[in-house]
Amino acid sequence: MPDAWPPAQYAAYKRRLHRTLATFTLGLAAFLCLMAWAEQQGLSRQWIGPIFLFFTVMVYAGIGIYGRTSDAQEYYVAGRRIPAMYNGMAAAADWMSAASFISLAGGLYLQGFSGSDGQPGGLAYILGWTGGFCLVGLLVAPHLRRLGLYTVPDYFQLRFGGRWPRRIAAGAAVLCSFIYVVAQIYGIGLIASRLTGVQFEIGILLGLGGVLLCSFLGGMRAITWTQVAQYVVLLMAFLIPVSWLAYKQLGNPLAPLVYGKQLQKIAELEKQLIDSPAEKQVSAEFLRRARDYEARLQDIDAALLKERQAGQDRIRALKTKGAELAVIVAASRELAALPRDTASARELWTRAMHESYERAKPLGGFPLHSQAFAGDPNGSPAERQEFSNSRLNFLALMFCLMV
Repeated sequence: MPDAWPPAQYAAYKRRLHRTLATFTLGLAAFLCLMAWAEQQGLSRQWIGPIFLFFTVMVYAGIGIYGRTSDAQEYYVAGRRIPAMYNGMAAAADWMSAASFISLAGGLYLQGFSGSDGQPGGLAYILGWTGGFCLVGLLVAPHLRRLGLYTVPDYFQLRFGGRWPRRIAAGAAVLCSFIYVVAQIYGIGLIASRLTGVQFEIGILLGLGGVLLCSFLGGMRAITWTQVAQYVVLLMAFLIPVSWLAYKQLGNPLAPLVYGKQLQKIAELEKQLIDSPAEKQVSAEFLRRARDYEARLQDIDAALLKERQAGQDRIRALKTKGAELAVIVAASRELAALPRDTASARELWTRAMHESYERAKPLGGFPLHSQAFAGDPNGSPAERQEFSNSRLNFLALMFCLMV
């Protein structure tokens, strides 16, 4: 609570915020119901996506314009009067960004709980980033608020003295933010292009225009309330599909309570796939391809010459048989796609060999989603060692991401 506000005034301020949030939530729910009804009435999905994007961007931009201010205290720290619950909602919406909403979901699917040898990580990214976020909130943010500072570089200058600590902190913040923003911008362009059908570059410009309207005029004041609105949208986007799937498949909309049953089904399906004759046949085919690439790498020049000769012979045979022009053109493209020299052939075939060996593994190299770590704690010495290494790597990566 701001020091200058009486308790009664601050309580009235919070009640007004609660009413505004409830109105926005009901309005969003009504909009979702309206779009569902419009889809049932025959509205094309080519219109639904752009309408969703336009509606949300306009709402965020409207909040940003409404929250405009020229006061430095309001612009940088929103007047230090945002209630804790709304600050938490804004921080959660900032954390549930494109990187976590899209990339981490795909990463967990591809890497499983702890990741694999080629792609370590998995759930460690979520736990590490969340832990680091909590550490910043507990150990850094209270000092900034108590000292009346705006940024972490301000705190470093006050704590250690001189300009260099401030410059180092600012440089580190800019570097980390730049890497993070690149992923965010890519996600913005991807979502905008998928929903509207525009080019990826145009989608980036549309998204950045919305971000500019949200942040430029009102600073932290506008960003905070925009993030609160985004939190409601993201919460619905997370919970509605997951709850519906849990109800359809397990009869209970509370997905966290029935996740164990779904994991048992996944374990059974994984075992069926591993033991499936068709899966073993596919693995054998990828193993054959990997060994074929490995044989080519023994004598690259001879293998490349043989590939070119085979491609030319195939084109001549197709022309002799009077094949369709499209088939001949496709064969010509395959010939033109062959590596031009030994170096490019070595690079291409080495990458293809490793990919084929990886896909020759059970489940195409995907980790078991029903198993926490690689290896087996009750298996052979090699499997136990692999299990121990996987667990230690998981903990080490999580610790590094936290600090």
